[in-house]
Amino acid sequence: MTDSFSGATKKGTMELPRTATGFDQLAHAIRARKPRYDGKISSEPRWESAFVRQEISHPVIKLQEFGYRAEELNRGYGVIDDTAVAGPTQLLTPEGVFRLKDVCDKLEAYAAGSEFIVTRRVRSADLMSPFINNMIRDRAFLLACSRMVGVPLIPHPLRTPTVQINYFEGRETGDREIAKWHRDGMDYVFTIQLNEGGEYEGGRFTYFKGRTDEFEGIGGDDPRIVEADCDALGATLFIHGSHLFHAVTPVTAGRRVTFVLSLFCPYFSRQDSNTFWHLAGDDGIPATIPNWLRLKWPTRNPAMDFSLRAGSPMISWEDLQ
Repeated sequence: MTDSFSGATKKGTMELPRTATGFDQLAHAIRARKPRYDGKISSEPRWESAFVRQEISHPVIKLQEFGYRAEELNRGYGVIDDTAVAGPTQLLTPEGVFRLKDVCDKLEAYAAGSEFIVTRRVRSADLMSPFINNMIRDRAFLLACSRMVGVPLIPHPLRTPTVQINYFEGRETGDREIAKWHRDGMDYVFTIQLNEGGEYEGGRFTYFKGRTDEFEGIGGDDPRIVEADCDALGATLFIHGSHLFHAVTPVTAGRRVTFVLSLFCPYFSRQDSNTFWHLAGDDGIPATIPNWLRLKWPTRNPAMDFSLRAGSPMISWEDLQ
């Protein structure tokens, strides 16, 4: 399929800060504390498989178009794991989006500040919401996500960062709510837009269409800085998060909410891109250690073992045919 993304460049995007690295990242890991939530939301809707659209079409950009060579990418089982960006598309029905938006709006009461990547967010949202928990472990939903990317996907075994909800409130001046320039520790990241674009100003999802090792020192007029056209309510965008530098520009008016889901391919578990310090920078060292051990614990049958750890149905290569 062809690339149908906006090619507009924004010089101001390069003024966004970049996520800390080195000793600064270590300092974030030491200071960070996993938020303690004092309860769960009430009166949730029930998740239904019918909320997943039956027919989903979307544009795709390959990692080779970012400058990556096929031999650098995960490969096996007769495929090359080379989907860089897929979408935007509508993964959920209008009712499904409405229900998810309602849940995420209620969870905002538990949002916590962060200085690492996203200014204000809720982590581990699937542990707080039965609706979200059932949604991301629903076979129809996981199949739809897997078919977007072309590899079998399940919820990430690192439970804390599996579901994050980002909240951006418009501010004309002062400390604005943003997502800094960063690449994800996760490989398979889906973002669902939960507001219409007309409800806020700014808040543009921006990414660098080049290799991550080429990002350092680029200018705001670089044509590889592009925006994804995902303003529509329910717009779902996949990115191969560890291979793309991306950011969200400041929301200067209104309110923007996004649901961010990190999935995992158990067949490529030995090639997973996560690093301990990337996770610790967001959640702190004590919270990261047990998650990290859970991810690295040996497996005999990765597809089955990781599915059991994630409490998820197993998705196979045959399911994608």
